[in-house]
Amino acid sequence: MSRNLLFKLFGAVVVLVAAVLWILSLTVPETFGFFSLAWAGVLVCGGLGLVLLLQGIFQNNNSTIKKLKIWFSIALFVCAILCLVSELAIPGNLVLPIICVVVAFGLIVTIVATGGKKWDEGDNHKVGYKNYHERKEEERKEQENQENK
Repeated sequence: MSRNLLFKLFGAVVVLVAAVLWILSLTVPETFGFFSLAWAGVLVCGGLGLVLLLQGIFQNNNSTIKKLKIWFSIALFVCAILCLVSELAIPGNLVLPIICVVVAFGLIVTIVATGGKKWDEGDNHKVGYKNYHERKEEERKEQENQENK
């Protein structure tokens, strides 16, 4: 069983739980009446955001895909916060600072998860890289050494 399957399965279970709780809130309002569409949005966006964040941190992809998954997870967290704000009636002056904290958290996680690598870092930035002319010169010298032996 691959790690990718576990992430997909967890995401599907989160969506299923939100849907079942929403249906229960409509059919049995005395027990599950507290659960609304906004809570379903919080659950789905938060759960899928967590799945993407964990994929971005722990999967071995190139740095561009890792950053993309982390930033999509942050966008889902912001959507979850907006759903939570509409449900809990959080004061309006707290919404923007909370979103800024989430975005700053995403920036830090992106830097830590990718190790600060740039998306276009090529071989010529690696230690000991030799360009075409240096490699050809080495090949010529090695060929001369073998001919002299």
